[in-house]
Amino acid sequence: MLWRVIRRLLAVGIRALIWRPIVSFTVVALALGAIGLVIGGPQGAQLLQGSVTSGATVPTSTSTSAIIPVTAAQSASSTTPPPAVDEYIKGMTSFNAQMMWDALDPQAVQAMQSQGGSEQQLQQRLNDAKQKGASYEGVVYIGGYPLNNGDRFLFYVVSRRGFAGPGVADQVFFVFTVGPNGKILRIE
Repeated sequence: MLWRVIRRLLAVGIRALIWRPIVSFTVVALALGAIGLVIGGPQGAQLLQGSVTSGATVPTSTSTSAIIPVTAAQSASSTTPPPAVDEYIKGMTSFNAQMMWDALDPQAVQAMQSQGGSEQQLQQRLNDAKQKGASYEGVVYIGGYPLNNGDRFLFYVVSRRGFAGPGVADQVFFVFTVGPNGKILRIE
């Protein structure tokens, strides 16, 4: 009887993590905070803390120089976003696939190409979204976490409109895995 209850709770928890991105993000953030507390005490948890400011307003023009993500205060330079992530976000918010593609590590490009993806297909999807009225309203850098192998996790929340339906506002999160070379290895 007890085993059935435990099994059912695990199934509900796993289903929530898979189908509810905000639940997954919250669990990851809490886990990283707990790891920070265990490893470095209150100082170790500061990687996920900081004064997060409101998201940058993104103009509807296609100018790439006007889109700059807002960053949180950082206590470790190893979690400061590298230029490649900033370029990816500028490309994403300006619907420019070349900027996004150039920010990727060659391993990530190869993985996308092996699945049939290309820069041209990405640009087409971006053009389609833009034509349907999609826009970005803000990008907030939540924080980062350095890994032992030299990679880093960087957490962002993006406010956007028109992706979930005409005029519908929503927020999504991104977890960038960045390699030691500063290029993006994976985006979740």
